[in-house]
Amino acid sequence: MVQGFLQTCSRQSKKEVSDFEDVHGVYDIILHNYGPNVLIGSLHINVYDTLDAHKIHGLTRRISELMYERHGILMTVGVYAISTGENRRAGLQNMVMQTLAKHKEITQVHGFYFFEKENRISVDVVPDISVHDEASLSSTLTSEIKALVPDYEVTIVIDHNYSA
Repeated sequence: MVQGFLQTCSRQSKKEVSDFEDVHGVYDIILHNYGPNVLIGSLHINVYDTLDAHKIHGLTRRISELMYERHGILMTVGVYAISTGENRRAGLQNMVMQTLAKHKEITQVHGFYFFEKENRISVDVVPDISVHDEASLSSTLTSEIKALVPDYEVTIVIDHNYSA
């Protein structure tokens, strides 16, 4: 019964957060039930990299307030930036995201980050349930991306959908 409640709450929360004007994706929803009237959770949102810190702060506060008012969830909101414009970061993000999205065994790609000073790329992927060897998947994806950007270190983070 608790599991069904958490799944329903997770789906509803994702929809409600997705409805915010500056939110362009909701990921990594985790909800914990600590007994009657105690729900604590976290999620990540995508925002454009052009949104300033003050607006992001306000957005995350509004999301946290909404989650508490509607569902009684003490929600922490993390942020992923979507690169915009005509620049190296946006080009890399587009190339990496499109390349990984072609894999049928991946249900979601998010959390791209380009560490310019370190020449490093990091991205989260959520494999579907058919994947039983996550280390092999990570190695394959890393090699594929590394072939596209040989001068960069590539970090593939295998993520999971805890809210399904």
